Amino acid sequence: MRRARCSVLSCLCFVLVSGAADRARASLIIGSGLGTTHAGNLVVNGSFETGAPPSGAANQLYWATGTSLTPFAVPPGWTSAGGPTAYASWGNEATLPQSLRGSDALPDGNAAVYFGNGAPVLVSQPPTFHANGTVSFSSPPSFTQFYSPVPVTLSQAINTPATPAPSYELSFWVSGEDAASGGFAERGIFGLQVTNVLAGDPIQFLAVPNGVNNTFGASHLYEFTFTPLNPLLPVDIHFINWGHFDLSPYGMSNFTTELVLDDVIINAVPEPGTLALLATGLCAIAARTRRQRALR
Repeated sequence: MRRARCSVLSCLCFVLVSGAADRARASLIIGSGLGTTHAGNLVVNGSFETGAPPSGAANQLYWATGTSLTPFAVPPGWTSAGGPTAYASWGNEATLPQSLRGSDALPDGNAAVYFGNGAPVLVSQPPTFHANGTVSFSSPPSFTQFYSPVPVTLSQAINTPATPAPSYELSFWVSGEDAASGGFAERGIFGLQVTNVLAGDPIQFLAVPNGVNNTFGASHLYEFTFTPLNPLLPVDIHFINWGHFDLSPYGMSNFTTELVLDDVIINAVPEPGTLALLATGLCAIAARTRRQRALR
C-alpha cells in the first residue's frame, strides 16, 4: 500500500511540474473563449480611440506612414508603414452603430483602422481557408502587388517584461470592407506577426471576413495564447495587409475584401497560485515518503 501511495504521489508531482514546464515553452496558439478584458490591457490605444478624428467619413485620417494622402496621423501608441498610394484610414462613418468602410458594427468605441492598399495582389500559390480563420499555403508564398509597392503594416512593441507572466492572451476584432453588405465575394487575407514567440518570427496568415458565401460571418474575434521565447525582451505585434487579392487563377474571386481592425487586447495570465501550492505540497510529500522508505 505504501509503495502504491508513493507511486501515485510521484506521478501527480510529475504531472503538475511537467505541466508548468509545458506552459513555459514558447508558443503562439490560436484559441477561443479566452475572455480577454480591457482591464490590464498591455496594448496602448488598442481600440484606436485616443486621438481619433471626429465621426464621419469626411473626418477620417490616413495613417500608413509613407502615404502621399492627407490629412495624416498615426494612432498614438502605434507605428505604421505603407507605400505612397496606400489609403489606409482611421475613424468611422458616422453611422449607428458605428462602422468603417462598410464593416460590421465596431465592437468598442467609435473608431477603427482600415488597411486600404489597392488591387490587384497576386499570390504564388492557392490559399486554403480553414474554419478557425487561419489560411495556409503548401509552402511560403510570395505576393505581387500592382497598385502599391509594399504592404500596409501597423505595429506595436508590447512591454511584456514589465508585466511578467507564464503566458499571455491576445485578442483582436476584424471585419472586412463592405462585409456588412457582402460587397465582396471572397474573404481577404492578412498577416499577423508576433515576434519573440516562435523561432524565426513567422507570419501567421488569417482570413478577413467578407460576410457572404461562407460561415465566417461579417466579423470575427481572433484569440491567441502566447509565451515569449525570451521573457526579458518585449513582444512586437505586426498586422500586415497586402491589398485586395486576385484569386481567380485558383478558381476563386478576383477581388477579395480588405482588413478593418479594432479592439486589440493583450492580458497577462499569471500562474494559478493554488496549482503551484498543490504541486509543491505533493512533491514534498512524495520526497518525504521516499526518505522514510530508505531509512527502513
